[in-house]
Amino acid sequence: MKAHIVLAHPEMKSVNGTLSRVSSEVLSEQGAEVTVSDLYRMGFDPCDRPEHYSSLSNPEAFHVQTEQRFHAENGTTPPDIDEEVQRLKQADLLVVHFPLWWFGMPAILKGWMDRVFVYGAIYRSTMRHDTGFFKGKKMIACVTTGSSAEACSHNGIEGDTRMHLWPILYPFRYIGFDVLAPKILHGVGSATYLEGNEGGLSGLDVLTEQWRSVLDDLNSRESLQYNKASDFDSAKKLKEGAPVYSPFIAQSLQHA
Repeated sequence: MKAHIVLAHPEMKSVNGTLSRVSSEVLSEQGAEVTVSDLYRMGFDPCDRPEHYSSLSNPEAFHVQTEQRFHAENGTTPPDIDEEVQRLKQADLLVVHFPLWWFGMPAILKGWMDRVFVYGAIYRSTMRHDTGFFKGKKMIACVTTGSSAEACSHNGIEGDTRMHLWPILYPFRYIGFDVLAPKILHGVGSATYLEGNEGGLSGLDVLTEQWRSVLDDLNSRESLQYNKASDFDSAKKLKEGAPVYSPFIAQSLQHA
């Protein structure tokens, strides 16, 4: 098995940095061939821009999808992006580590998706959702929050973290991945984390053990449910009677 890890945190000594190293260690112990993209240490540029390309198919106006597909079809995708694309294509498992900042992913991770999910190479109109390139492959996100689990619950002041994660994780479903239920680790910035706990373990030790347990049990971890393409009509609207898995795609606004 091949596994690829993406880390979106600027500090390797952080909880996210530590957990990404745990991922590498555990998956290697399981016999996986592991590669890592540490986006900040790579100096990854999250902005797609004309100067990334050796030439433009249309020098008069820069259209990202047009250029991505043109260069994908001609083998001239920017080398740093092509390397990321190949790592993704070779991986059987994708693990993404990031903190939830301002109720979303770090900008560098969004930019990684913008640039690496190359139109024409990773997806196209006939290669997405149920027929996505990564169909049959798995991804899991390990996400940290600064606030407590109570604050990040459905009736907490921060709102339900699982809801915040839906638009973040959906692009992986869009390109075909089987998206496993994310592991959310709350209270990373709290006094409890800093002071440890009654069991004698530091907060970091507790989080590390929780994440190790997830990695050891990946084969039985549930996947998030999404609607199938057959649940939608020709206008791409949810058919009456089709199942509902999220307020983001619902039969009526009453469900949202």
